[in-house]
Amino acid sequence: MTEQERKKVVVGLDASEESRAALRWAQAFAGPDDALVAVHAWETPYAVYMAVTPPQLGDLEQLAKEELARLVAGTPDDRITPMLLEGRPGEAIVAEGSDADLIVVGHRGTSRVSMMLGSSANYVVHHATRPVVVVHGDGGTSTRRVVVGVDDHDLAAGGDNDAVRALRWAYGVPGVEQIDVIHAWSLQPTAYDFYGSVQLYERDLEAATSGVVDRVVDIAGPPPSGVELVRRAVRDSPGRALIGASEHADLVVVGSRGHGGFAGLLLGSTSAEVAAHCTVPVAIIR
Repeated sequence: MTEQERKKVVVGLDASEESRAALRWAQAFAGPDDALVAVHAWETPYAVYMAVTPPQLGDLEQLAKEELARLVAGTPDDRITPMLLEGRPGEAIVAEGSDADLIVVGHRGTSRVSMMLGSSANYVVHHATRPVVVVHGDGGTSTRRVVVGVDDHDLAAGGDNDAVRALRWAYGVPGVEQIDVIHAWSLQPTAYDFYGSVQLYERDLEAATSGVVDRVVDIAGPPPSGVELVRRAVRDSPGRALIGASEHADLVVVGSRGHGGFAGLLLGSTSAEVAAHCTVPVAIIR
């Protein structure tokens, strides 16, 4: 296998069960010749920095090195390369993952608040330029059934968008057997208040929604042999539709338009909502 074919998968690793679950998921996803880089970051709180001498700071680094060695030893795998970096975990993971094929992080909560309050997963989701998978809890490693959320924004003739790229990425997921391609649609309550005849057009709207799925699939191309493709138009908001579908899936895949920092999170991006609330791993494809 050439270096071009060998994938690099970066995993954020600390003492939490969620990060260990992320490592297990990455091990199952990666191929036998792929490289797994386990990033463990350490930093010195400012108050400690002002109170201790340089040799003691060196001791802190040594403790972090020993912790990383212990964590990696608990999951023996020749593909794993431990990487100790100084700095904030989220920033360290994004930096090491700048040339990665995939970044995998664990996340402790299942709420928008838990994704906002300084979590490393939140930082990675909103700042990484590479595909990111967020693993919740101690979730399993199966990827047999995958849900992909799609829409047709910026889908010019002959081109593609992040939804098309997300579906193509899902085609390459190891072990995938079924892919549910979902586009959600809904009418605002005010539409019923102001337009009494709007219900007459609901069937046309649902048909148009199915057309969006067909268009994305046509551009993405056919799935790999042996993979069943299920096309679904769901009447709901995109976030709720995908969160609901995740209850019977192993992995949810969404595209991202690249909102960064708190802006994308606070403005309600679908990728942030799904990453925060799904209980199965979520892949965000840029």
